[in-house]
Amino acid sequence: MKKLQNILLNTMSKKIFGLDIRYDSVSAVLVKNNIKENFIEAHEYVPISDQNDIAGCIDSLLKSLAKQTDISGSICIASFPANQISYRNIKLPFKEQKKIKQILPYELESTLPFLVDDLIIDYNSIKLQGRSDSVDSTDVIAAAVEKSALKLYLNTLASFNIKPKIVTVGGYPTALCLSSDTTVPENRLFVDMGNRNCSVFILVAGQIYLIRSFPKSATGSSIAESLCNEIKRTLYDSEEIFGFNLKPDEIFITKYNSDIVNYKQDMEHILGISAKQTDLLSHTGFIRKNPALSWKPEQMDNALALALSEIEGFKVFNFLKGPFAAKNYWVENKKSLIKTGILAGLVLVLIFINIVLKTHSMEKKLAGLNNQITDIFKTTFPDVKNIVDPIQQMRVKLKEAQKSSMFSGETGKHTYAIDILKDISEFTPRDIDVNLTNLVVDMESVSIAGDTNRFNSVDDIKRGLEQSNLFNKVTISSANMNKSDNRVRFKLKVQL
Repeated sequence: MKKLQNILLNTMSKKIFGLDIRYDSVSAVLVKNNIKENFIEAHEYVPISDQNDIAGCIDSLLKSLAKQTDISGSICIASFPANQISYRNIKLPFKEQKKIKQILPYELESTLPFLVDDLIIDYNSIKLQGRSDSVDSTDVIAAAVEKSALKLYLNTLASFNIKPKIVTVGGYPTALCLSSDTTVPENRLFVDMGNRNCSVFILVAGQIYLIRSFPKSATGSSIAESLCNEIKRTLYDSEEIFGFNLKPDEIFITKYNSDIVNYKQDMEHILGISAKQTDLLSHTGFIRKNPALSWKPEQMDNALALALSEIEGFKVFNFLKGPFAAKNYWVENKKSLIKTGILAGLVLVLIFINIVLKTHSMEKKLAGLNNQITDIFKTTFPDVKNIVDPIQQMRVKLKEAQKSSMFSGETGKHTYAIDILKDISEFTPRDIDVNLTNLVVDMESVSIAGDTNRFNSVDDIKRGLEQSNLFNKVTISSANMNKSDNRVRFKLKVQL
């Protein structure tokens, strides 16, 4: 009888592989799930010291896991680095999911520094606390990732024969696990800290209200103080977005360094909010198959949360859409496709009967529409004489206009123009009389021009900018006194 029970348990069990890939580390947890209990079969953490060797780090991680157990046949839930994703909160004037999916890219287009055709977008609906449900509107939190970055990410995983079922936002499943915990206050913050980037998740009444990711930096103050200032700005932004004051009762921190205790103390002192380190394993009741292996919550929680999201059925962002959709579409939608096929057959019969009668009418309408399109194209782009495909030619013209903008939104090193402007403002000494007259951002550098009252001020500005983590080298290209107004005209060259 016992042998039969074991056979049934093995038949109904499944292996879930949580793979967390971020800027500075790769971690993985393999959970064996059955109706009776959950086992952590294997886990591993590998720091990333060289961004050009992420594949090597994944290879090292998989080899270490292979020594612990067999990961073949497991369901992979993977995360995409949170700092490479854009997040937006938006209110849409309808509730139908189909309409939201159709309209959301166009609503987001004006708020994102990318072309929506180059993005994969997913969203989750949220119910705002204190607001009555509206029959004709929906509040959503949307996440968008560049197709080129996602393709490179999936190709890297494919080189190791890893085909994830879900690719979601790094840290998001951990925030969901915390939001579902009824033993802690309803209003809380989850701060996911890496060596160079941080992500803040605002959790209210079991929901994730807002996500923000930003690079870590320190001015004259400590890194913890700089981080707390960013958290304060995030809370102020949330007040503008939601129209009410969000007051978190507790902060949960995932920190990848040994100085977590100092961070907690500094954050409690500055923000006046109790801070705790996350430790998901202590709340799950999962059994570790090999307790001798070191388990550090700050390294493993995000990977464990990925596996938990599959076990608990959490609704997470999933970027495997469009050209990246899973291949098992037929298996998942077999019944619906059969019904659709029958209906399509009936429709085809009706279309065949009516096609001859409507062909002439449709040709006339089509000719009229083509003439209208051509007239619009001629009016908009009168300099184009050779018109072959006006729709495609218009798309090309619009993309050329957008890409020629001086501020494209991002440099070639995933450094955003808004972050460059922020650091220039933050690291320029406040007591200096300076006017910036010109700023040019390209793929590798920034050119700054302006005037000030004395030559020493130019050196002070140079030294201030050199403190930024975004700038590798700052050079004074020129500095000359203008006799007409006794002002020093200067130019700086900043290498990113």
